[in-house]
Amino acid sequence: MDGSHIELAQTFADIAQELEKQPSLEATVDEAVRQAVDVVPGCDFAGVSWLQDKQPIETIASTDEIATLLDKAQFELGEGPSVESLWDGDTCLIEDMRADTRWPRFASRAIELGIQSLLSCQLPSPRQTSAALNLYAREAGALDGESLAIVQVFAAHASIALTHRRTEAGLRAAIDTRGTIGQAIGVLVERHKVPPERAFDLLVRASQRSHVKLRDLAAYVVDTGVEPDAVARTSTT
Repeated sequence: MDGSHIELAQTFADIAQELEKQPSLEATVDEAVRQAVDVVPGCDFAGVSWLQDKQPIETIASTDEIATLLDKAQFELGEGPSVESLWDGDTCLIEDMRADTRWPRFASRAIELGIQSLLSCQLPSPRQTSAALNLYAREAGALDGESLAIVQVFAAHASIALTHRRTEAGLRAAIDTRGTIGQAIGVLVERHKVPPERAFDLLVRASQRSHVKLRDLAAYVVDTGVEPDAVARTSTT
């Protein structure tokens, strides 16, 4: 391994450590786009597009408003490298926006915003979600084959950190949910002098009748003191 490869390997090791230090999913994504601009040759701006379940595509982090506007243009037009990466997992490189004919409406908009080169690749993400890292450059040819090779390695490191953070966020949400349900059970045990199992059953039955998620119903009972059956009756009338 020559010196340049050793240096690059050390750069990615440092990036991985920096991403792992971030305290939340949002902070990790923000750091990822900042690092992308620093490490990928030719990149001026970067953003991450996110598609979850059946929700609209959104940009969850960007280094500049231009990146956000370019992402948004693709979502609204329904065409472009980011959309392609989100849906199909393809890595898309446009070295010269003026010469590319795949997405003419988007290319025209990108040129208007002063962007001549673009690179988009999918970030592997949890089930029911899809993410794409989008890189933009002012100059034609600024993003090229070298940029493509490096961004694929960068994306692998970033996706690991994002998956870790998303898993942690899911675990915290689950813990919070259990805590709220436990509080609601405590309210019902105290009020009705029933065992916890019976109190939980009251919540579950009310949730089913009212078509309100169990955690939301439990939070409502804790916050207001309203009986779960009263919520169910209100929701069905």
